[in-house]
Amino acid sequence: MWKLLSAIVVALVLGVVAAPAALGAPAEQIVEVIENEPVVFEDFEDPCTGQILQGEGVQSGTIRITDLGEQGHHVRLDVSGEVDFFDAEGNFVGTWSFQTHLGDQLPPEGQGTFEVVDVGPMEYADGTTVRFLVHQHEVFEKGDVKKFEIFKTTCVG
Repeated sequence: MWKLLSAIVVALVLGVVAAPAALGAPAEQIVEVIENEPVVFEDFEDPCTGQILQGEGVQSGTIRITDLGEQGHHVRLDVSGEVDFFDAEGNFVGTWSFQTHLGDQLPPEGQGTFEVVDVGPMEYADGTTVRFLVHQHEVFEKGDVKKFEIFKTTCVG
């Protein structure tokens, strides 16, 4: 999913934001609404069972971009959705209803931060319910060099 969200953010930033920034325009606010966009989870480790899952679903929400011209940009993505998870044999494991909050702060010279938090209830095929929390945080030095990274999943239930 993070690959998909990152791809959406990059496409929007390059296609919508880069042009005003190149022209030296003042800060610009852009809001994109997504509705029922496909979302795919590949090799997602269930934080409660450790099982590797594959999932497909849909998500809807907003992407907010602030283009600061030569000073960089800020991106915020807030979506909610549902994904059905399956095991390696294709058996239905459960449905995760999630909310995703993504923030991308990119000042000049490639330094900045990227953070994603996904949270929501997972209802397994047997009817039991737990909550998943997925947190990814990255910090970059000048030159887009990764300085720090956290990726953590938590099971509550």
